Amino acid sequence: TWQTMAAAWPGRAGDPFADRMNAIPKYVVTSTLREDELTWNNTTRIPGDAAIAHIRELREAYGGDLLVMGSPTLARTLLGEGLVDELRLLIEPVLLGGGKTIFPDDGVLRAFELVSTVTAATGANVSTYRPVSGG
Repeated sequence: TWQTMAAAWPGRAGDPFADRMNAIPKYVVTSTLREDELTWNNTTRIPGDAAIAHIRELREAYGGDLLVMGSPTLARTLLGEGLVDELRLLIEPVLLGGGKTIFPDDGVLRAFELVSTVTAATGANVSTYRPVSGG
């Protein structure tokens, strides 16, 4: 995900969304990319084996306001560790019959409540869920 975004956003300067994407701190959880390969503005490497501890530190420093884009493996890990305060799921009106899941397969109940849903003209839904207190 980072490689795709790093190839696209730096060349779109002047667009408010692109300017924001280029300016914000970015943290890449990886066991394959090296620090010297992460050339997109404000990018920091987090070694895969140190991810949970580092993310806990970042949550404390930023008051929990971190966003995960892309990585189903990281999302699954964060859900399993209880480090997800909100899920925003983009539900497309297309069935592919496969893919990667963000949901842990440990059988643990993690209750979330629907906070909002917005339907785009294309029929896609953006649904926001938050953990149920005590769940």
